[in-house]
Amino acid sequence: MSHLCLSANLRRTERLVTRHYDAYLEKTGVSAVQLPILGIVAVADEPSFRLLADELELDRSTLSRNLSVLERGGMLTIGPSSGPKPGKIALTAKGRTTLRRAHTLWRKAHRALEKALSGDELSAGLVFLRNLRRGARH
Repeated sequence: MSHLCLSANLRRTERLVTRHYDAYLEKTGVSAVQLPILGIVAVADEPSFRLLADELELDRSTLSRNLSVLERGGMLTIGPSSGPKPGKIALTAKGRTTLRRAHTLWRKAHRALEKALSGDELSAGLVFLRNLRRGARH
């Protein structure tokens, strides 16, 4: 049954792909889960916990844990909270440098996947996953 189960196969594939990207990113000190956090913080007008959670579709505990790791690593700052709202999130100079280095390595990891799958297979897979996410939201 598990070889036919979309859920089980997606979970296995997700773990495999995450390990692939993590291996490339290891030198930077960020993981495949943390890299998009840095990316969103870098480009968002007002990065917030809610924006990150919505954009990345991460649960609160996973996002909090990764924000804490990035803050302890000196890659971002989280200002003091104002009441129930978490503090402002900002990239540090180290975070910007790390993001540039990590993005370069991410591109290498992505090209390696393209070679392993072929560009068409990877593109078709990404379209399938986007469509699956869109359908799941309705």
